[in-house]
Amino acid sequence: MKVLRFFFLCIALLFSTYVHHDSTIVFAKQKQALFVKHHVKGNNVFVECVVDQFTFTKGKHPKKDGQGRIHIYVNGKRVSETTTAAFVIRGLPVGKHTIRLELVHNDASKYDVSHEFTVTIP
Repeated sequence: MKVLRFFFLCIALLFSTYVHHDSTIVFAKQKQALFVKHHVKGNNVFVECVVDQFTFTKGKHPKKDGQGRIHIYVNGKRVSETTTAAFVIRGLPVGKHTIRLELVHNDASKYDVSHEFTVTIP
């Protein structure tokens, strides 16, 4: 009788470990996706972003998955950050410019999610 109880206890322990491990893997594979639309008007670029399962946060907050902001780079140089999904990059000089948007946590660590596009200011 004791052997049978031990057997079922081992099976239950293995099953609960397998289920917990599997759900952890699924959670770890979830990633944010960044979708971007932009429009050039004069020397300004109007940008709209959609980020799945994400909340933009202002001010200082502890790092929390699914929260943060966007760092804005123009021609490889960080020029700003935003805590809104729609924003304007103003006053670009005439010519071709590469714009990169990087999703970051509240503590500025990267999500490894970015979007890059090129605009031409007439």
